[in-house]
Amino acid sequence: MVMSARQFYSGSEASTDYTRESEFFAKLKMRNGTFKLTRPSRFRELETAFRPVLTERSERLREALDVGVSTGVTTVELLRYLETCGAAPRITATDLFIDAHIVEVATGIRVLADPEGWPLQYDVAGLAIRPWIRRLDYVSLAFIPRHLASTILQPRLRALIRSGRSEPVQMITRSLSDADSIAFVEDDIMRRSADFAGRFDLVRAANILNRSYFSNDQIRTAVANIHSYLSGPGSLLIVTRTNEKGENGGTLFEVGADGSFSVVKRVGGGSEVEDLILGYRPS
Repeated sequence: MVMSARQFYSGSEASTDYTRESEFFAKLKMRNGTFKLTRPSRFRELETAFRPVLTERSERLREALDVGVSTGVTTVELLRYLETCGAAPRITATDLFIDAHIVEVATGIRVLADPEGWPLQYDVAGLAIRPWIRRLDYVSLAFIPRHLASTILQPRLRALIRSGRSEPVQMITRSLSDADSIAFVEDDIMRRSADFAGRFDLVRAANILNRSYFSNDQIRTAVANIHSYLSGPGSLLIVTRTNEKGENGGTLFEVGADGSFSVVKRVGGGSEVEDLILGYRPS
């Protein structure tokens, strides 16, 4: 049985079952139709291949940016990995959907919602119920009450959240014993953030910059934004994608003196968007 949000967020870190944690997040459907899907130890072959480069440059890796982190499980692993390379970085982890709220709408009835009031989970007397509609619901007509519930509830939830009558939470892993070393920030990679300009010695974009999510023009926009976040010549960019077999195709890039990207190392044939990254030229 999937945990309710109340059960998940009231548990202590030491008591967290990470299999159940993954199950909890996997049932949360975001406003844009995506789910919080991730699993640990996804990038081991990349870590093995890139270790010599990152170890050699460990003293320069002071600030890192991890883009599209979902629940942040692999961000925690990235921190551990960089530490074994001899670095001691601070990591900024970004995702479109991090902040959420637990809202009590009636006695024994709570809703986990995003800041706009979009329902992510209903909790009725401790029983977790999904608010999102699946195909079978159209056959069984279960989509009718679910659609009505979300339509009616969203404005009310949004009002309660904005008036401060909710419990703020974050949709991130509870395996954060190094909270001071990782900062989670809601961010859209398609919109340039002035706060990130020139800050990062290393950026990782894992399972986000791919043609099944974005058009070539959108990927070029994301690459330009990432370039503006890197600290300059010598800074590094890791772009990778995990296929259905769990294999990674990734590339480690370096920013050159002229601001363009070059390939330092490839794994599994390299990134599928390598051509777009190598074709980037700073304006």
